[in-house]
Amino acid sequence: MAFRVYLSHSVAPHELGAIYGMAQLAEGRGLQPIVPDRRWQRVAPPPRIAQLLEGLDAFVIVATRLGEEMEWVKAELSTALRLGLKPENVVSVVDEGIDVPWASGSVITIDRSDFQTTMEQVVGTLARFQLDRNQRNLLGALIVGGLVALLLASKE
Repeated sequence: MAFRVYLSHSVAPHELGAIYGMAQLAEGRGLQPIVPDRRWQRVAPPPRIAQLLEGLDAFVIVATRLGEEMEWVKAELSTALRLGLKPENVVSVVDEGIDVPWASGSVITIDRSDFQTTMEQVVGTLARFQLDRNQRNLLGALIVGGLVALLLASKE
């Protein structure tokens, strides 16, 4: 099952390349990045965006001083949390000095002199989330398998 990551952003138009670069790096690590469009009113996400926000494994917020889309980010995040996203699986990637009162998970400060390192740090955090999820799934499968084996052995 794919590890779905939503990349919400409030960045300047000339910074969008970094968002797509992060998505490409995440995809190279076996994650399924989702980069939303901004063709909707800032009040509440339309059904097509809400559908993307359902069943997410992680949510990344990228916010820079030059971004003007925080209302979209807040609407997407609140919808994702309402639809079951774990607050600890929110990663905020922000310019120094940007307050992140909505963050419950990791906060990573953007290194403007080496954005590649920042992107790798974000994707590394997401990869750890994915590993944790896979280990929980494996543990659950082992427990169920053990219970089935006990039930079968007790019938003899």
